[in-house]
Amino acid sequence: MKIQIVTDSASDITLQELKQWQVKLIPMPLFCGNDTWPDDKTKPMDVFWDLLIGGSDVKTSQPSPDAFAQVFEQAKKAGEAVICVLISSKLSGTYQGAVLARSMVGYENIYIVDAKGATAAAAEKLLVKRACELRDAGELSAPQIAADLEQFRSRIRLFACLDTLGYIARGGRLPKSVAAIGNAIKLKPIVCFSAEGEIHVLKKVLGGKNAMREMTELAMSHSVCADYPVIP
Repeated sequence: MKIQIVTDSASDITLQELKQWQVKLIPMPLFCGNDTWPDDKTKPMDVFWDLLIGGSDVKTSQPSPDAFAQVFEQAKKAGEAVICVLISSKLSGTYQGAVLARSMVGYENIYIVDAKGATAAAAEKLLVKRACELRDAGELSAPQIAADLEQFRSRIRLFACLDTLGYIARGGRLPKSVAAIGNAIKLKPIVCFSAEGEIHVLKKVLGGKNAMREMTELAMSHSVCADYPVIP
C-alpha cells in the first residue's frame, strides 16, 4: 500500500522539501495585523519577520478539521495509507483536529503522530524526514513507521535560548513590566521541551556569552547520533 506523509506548517518544511520528499502540507492560518493568509510556505520568511519586528501582532491558529478531512478523503479514495506528523498536542489543537477528521472520514489507514517533545520546527521536520526515509526504503508498513516515529521522537533533545523576552510579553505569556526588566539586565532564559511537549525553563542566564556557554555545555552533555547530528 502506498504511504502518504502529511505534516502541518509548524514543521517549517520548505516548498522545495515538500516536492523533494513528496509530503503534503496542511497550512496553519497566519494572522498578521489585519491580514490573514495560510502558512503554505509561498511567502518568504522575511515578510513574517519584518512584520514581527515592525510591531505587528502575528499569531497562528490551528487548521480546521475539514482541511485534514479533504486530504484523508483523497487518500481513502486512492487506497493509500497516511502518516500525519503534527505539532505537539500540548501546544496546539491541530492534533485533535486531525483525530476528529479521521473519525469523520471513517478510514482506518490513517496514523497520526503527536510530535510532543520534538515539537519545534527543526525537530518536527526531523520526524517528517525520517518518516519519508522509512517510506522510501519500502521495508516497513504505515503502522510500523508510525511506531518507529513515536520511539524516535524520545531520542530528540531540544534546547533554546530566548534572546529577548519582548515577544513572550507580546503574546501575553509574560507581563510587559517583567519583560522590560529582564531585557534591561540581559536575562537569557534557556528552555527545553519535555517528552510530553511542554516547555520548561532550565536556567536563567545573564548575558549572551554566558548563555552560549551554557547551551554548549548542555549540547555536549548529550551523546549525538551520527545519522542525525546536532541541528543549530
